[in-house]
Amino acid sequence: MRKLAILLAVVFVLGFGTKASAIVDVEARYWFSDFDDTIRVSEGSAVGTDINLVDDLGIDDENFVEGRITLELGSHKIRYGYMPLKWEGSNTLTSSIVFNGQTYSASTNVESELKMDYHRLGYEYDIIDTLNNKLGVIFEVKYFDVEASLKSATLDERESFKAPIPTVGIAAQVGLPFLFSVGGEITGISLGSDAYLVDGEAMVNLKPAPFVIISGGYRVFKLHLENDDDLADITVKGPFVMLKADF
Repeated sequence: MRKLAILLAVVFVLGFGTKASAIVDVEARYWFSDFDDTIRVSEGSAVGTDINLVDDLGIDDENFVEGRITLELGSHKIRYGYMPLKWEGSNTLTSSIVFNGQTYSASTNVESELKMDYHRLGYEYDIIDTLNNKLGVIFEVKYFDVEASLKSATLDERESFKAPIPTVGIAAQVGLPFLFSVGGEITGISLGSDAYLVDGEAMVNLKPAPFVIISGGYRVFKLHLENDDDLADITVKGPFVMLKADF
């Protein structure tokens, strides 16, 4: 991912650097999220149980920090974002479950963990960019490194997957009086009911200084992957705050 980001940056600097000065935007976000997830991990002929990580395993909501950096070359933008997500829980099972071919019996105390590193590398072209009003198209690759684990006194099972997912989307912003603006974006892809991804957000922005923007908004992330007898259905949503600086 790092090598690809550097290559894209070089290409666009060479292609557009003589036509527009480059601006680097750095964003720091804090996401107050609400989490819901259902997984099913099978192994061979042992079909896994549909497990709700909140209700069945006692996983709690968490808040997350995300960093983004954008290289702006006029109407062209190269974007990269990274957010590490991690949820943990401990609960006594009320019924038996099957995970990765192993059976965890009812009344067993299970410690669970779900980790997901979320990278996103993309290109945005602003069709409209005037008077603080913007409308752009986004082409982005989202890369996921996910691991789920269940541990009891006698069992310790883990399952992981890594996947790059290409997405498309749109971004928009409307300027308002008194240094305010509203905006948002949505990116995603659908391959039918078995696989789809949506990441969308809307926000209100305040620009108190020429190179600083403070924002507050709401974000919804939905990832659904179903393959044979395996399932990952992850929903994360909630408000966020953001601080962005231009250089």
